[in-house]
Amino acid sequence: RYYMEARLVTVNDQYAFDETMREVEIEEYTDIIGRQFKQPREGLGFDNSPVAHMWRSIINPDRPL
Repeated sequence: RYYMEARLVTVNDQYAFDETMREVEIEEYTDIIGRQFKQPREGLGFDNSPVAHMWRSIINPDRPL
């Protein structure tokens, strides 16, 4: 569903290699990330969400889907 939006950000990132731009720290965004991220009660990868299979692969990359 959101694949193309994320892909366009990575392909068209105009600031990634611009030496005149300031370096962005993750601390500036921890509040936003914390408000938007909600961990399911069952745990990531075990909640039958549309992206559960991806979380399981990230958690244990040696185990095939």
